[in-house]
Amino acid sequence: MTVVLTSLALLAGGMATSLLLMRAARPALHLSMFLAFVASVLVVIASGDSLIRASSPIACAVAWPLSLGTASLSIDGLSAWFLMTIGVLAACVAVYSATYMRAGVGREATPAYCALFCGLLASLILLVCAADAVVFLVSWEGMTLCAFFLVAFHHERAEVRRGAWMYLVATHLGTALFVVPLFGILFALAGTTAFSAFAGAVGADDRNTLTTLFMLGLLGFGTKAGFMPMHVWLPAAHPVAPTPVSALLSGVVVKMGIYGLLRLFTWLPPLPIMCGEIMLLVGVVSGVMGVLYALAQHDLKRLLAYHTVENIGIIALALSAGLLGEAMNEPVLSVLGYAGALLHVTNHALFKGLLFLSAGAVQHSTGTGEIERLGGLARRTPVNALLFLVGAVAICGLPPLNGFLGEWVIYGALFDGSIRGTGVVGGLTAVGVAALALMGGLALACFAKVFGAVFLGEPREGGVGSHATPAGMLGAMAALGSLCVVIGVLPGFWVPLVRSAIAELASVPVGNIETLLPSVLAPASSLSGMALLLLVSMGGLSALRRWARPRGSVRDAQRARTVATWGCGYARPTARMQYTSSSFASFLVETCRSLLWSERVVVAPYGSFPEASRLETQAPDIAERDVFAPLFRGIARLFAMVRTVSRLREIESPADSPVMARRRPGPVRAILNAAIAALRRGSIQVRLLFLVLTLVVLFLIEAISAADRTGVVVERNVGHVSMIGGHP
Repeated sequence: MTVVLTSLALLAGGMATSLLLMRAARPALHLSMFLAFVASVLVVIASGDSLIRASSPIACAVAWPLSLGTASLSIDGLSAWFLMTIGVLAACVAVYSATYMRAGVGREATPAYCALFCGLLASLILLVCAADAVVFLVSWEGMTLCAFFLVAFHHERAEVRRGAWMYLVATHLGTALFVVPLFGILFALAGTTAFSAFAGAVGADDRNTLTTLFMLGLLGFGTKAGFMPMHVWLPAAHPVAPTPVSALLSGVVVKMGIYGLLRLFTWLPPLPIMCGEIMLLVGVVSGVMGVLYALAQHDLKRLLAYHTVENIGIIALALSAGLLGEAMNEPVLSVLGYAGALLHVTNHALFKGLLFLSAGAVQHSTGTGEIERLGGLARRTPVNALLFLVGAVAICGLPPLNGFLGEWVIYGALFDGSIRGTGVVGGLTAVGVAALALMGGLALACFAKVFGAVFLGEPREGGVGSHATPAGMLGAMAALGSLCVVIGVLPGFWVPLVRSAIAELASVPVGNIETLLPSVLAPASSLSGMALLLLVSMGGLSALRRWARPRGSVRDAQRARTVATWGCGYARPTARMQYTSSSFASFLVETCRSLLWSERVVVAPYGSFPEASRLETQAPDIAERDVFAPLFRGIARLFAMVRTVSRLREIESPADSPVMARRRPGPVRAILNAAIAALRRGSIQVRLLFLVLTLVVLFLIEAISAADRTGVVVERNVGHVSMIGGHP
């Protein structure tokens, strides 16, 4: 716990450094990202040590002035697993940000970004370490606000403001309507906000309460995770956010919804079978519809956002297997389900972070993320093309990369459920197997489309002026790519790490988990080894062939490659005549038109002297267009009415009368008036500075008041929160 608290102190130092160096953008960027990197590495070390030791939870608490709840933190197997995921991805993103934002010093690389980045990481760490409902909700809100301001960083563009607004409203609706009532019910049942008291607060025979709590958690945490149809903020926020922020959003922020669900499951007895069936249906719908929507996208980051929805659906399938195993008292099914979910949480963070960072490198070098305008980038940025290919193979679940490992375990869980289950359970798990296979095939088609259109072929308009990717960005992506390869080739590496996290969820001893998982992962290890051997052999033979070829024949081959290709009879073929991503995926999109409600606009050539023809295809998100967009517009109108009433009251205020205007305001009033005026006419950076300074002042006040209470922090390797300053 001391190491985690040290990392939080470093992140607080990064925020303070960014504020102190407001006029020195480059030093603020480098120093704050360095502190964020060190803090992330410390988090990885602390979480890894906790997972390997598999010891009792480490807890600490401090006194705070609120009458509700206690400022208590705890690290058990589940929180350590998510801490490790956060730390690994955050370290790579911090290195990437230092180079990516450097190109925009004075605008993009502003200290506001650095402060918010450190604040987001601190909120994520506090969230997974929280041992009290109040601390959890405060950290949850801090994560939401920091992510909102980071998404809205380029707020000059209307689509950026729209994406940030959708994220803020959607997540707050989920929190206010479902997450807060969930904790309210648990507080009423347990009589306290401590997580340790929530376990056992609901009896196993109280099926109605269990189902209610499950549905509240599914809707509330599912909104943050991106389950369909609560996913609408993902494709709106991911494309407009800065690339490092998109990687964090998809890699770890959405996983906090999964963490909330898993933490809820640790407090409750085995849920009814119906809850597992609902989770399975949510996973099937989210996974299949997510990858179908991804196939129809033309923007690279928006496509990756829909693939996040797909992979969240895959995690939901694994969670359903774990829930069904607990409900049917099938320990093998439970262990495989929760193991698959935890493995895919981390694996998805790695390869989706790699894909988003690679997409940002494409946008950085070409100035666009529209797939139809790109092409031929493998010749100009070969390393980035190779790293994107690694991420694409991993997300498709192919050996020898890490995506194959997680999906292998999930397949095993679903097959086990279809064999052990009877009636509806057996049929639904069989449907889950078919849906998972369909997701893999469609994902393979989607990334074949993306890689072919972006990196292969001839350069289109967006690829003509491309330049090389900076070394710092490539280094961060290479680290993620290397982890994808190492984990896929050595799957046994995960067993000593994931065992304690599974033990928090499944009613199975750690020893049984250590026996079961290696037997399940052994075939996956063999397949990954054979796939790696095949790739190495093919690469070696290709290199040997090029080396053994005579020098003259090499020149002849190079001369032959300069000959114009056959252009199907056209006298002047151009790059626009090659296949586009839309034409590649048109068959699949048209086949699923009844599900996607895709729209097609065709202006065909007509007459002897036809005018310009065009073809446009798009697949509007039905949930966004028909459900959430009207809801968001209604909320916007409500806020507009509130603003109008506020302005009318301000106009009618007696402070604006001639008598009050002649009075000279006091110094405090003058400072407040100046601050309010600056906030009204200032940019978002001024507002962020005011917000952060307010939080710093509140923190200092609390630190001074806490020092007067003679309380000391006590840290023990025990399974409960320690007593601090004489307060239980």
